[in-house]
Amino acid sequence: MAEAVRRIWAEVLEVEVESIDIHHSDFFELGGYSLLALQSIGRLLAEYGVDEVAAVELEGALLNRLFEDATPMAQAKCLVAGGQGDAAPGGDAGS
Repeated sequence: MAEAVRRIWAEVLEVEVESIDIHHSDFFELGGYSLLALQSIGRLLAEYGVDEVAAVELEGALLNRLFEDATPMAQAKCLVAGGQGDAAPGGDAGS
């Protein structure tokens, strides 16, 4: 899932995928800003088929998490955990 976040960020930020490290790259340092953050979150939720009701709740959690820890891995963990911020037990955000 972190690779999907990485790919979406690359597309939204118009940078090479290889320039994004899933553990250390910061969305905002890569040139991101709030509107691009919402766009990337929307694309991520759509790609994973999150229904509209759950997407409303997850979107806020993902946006908050992005401002706390703007790495692809943090976003993936938040999505896996259903917006709680850390991966659920046994969750694999790295795939």
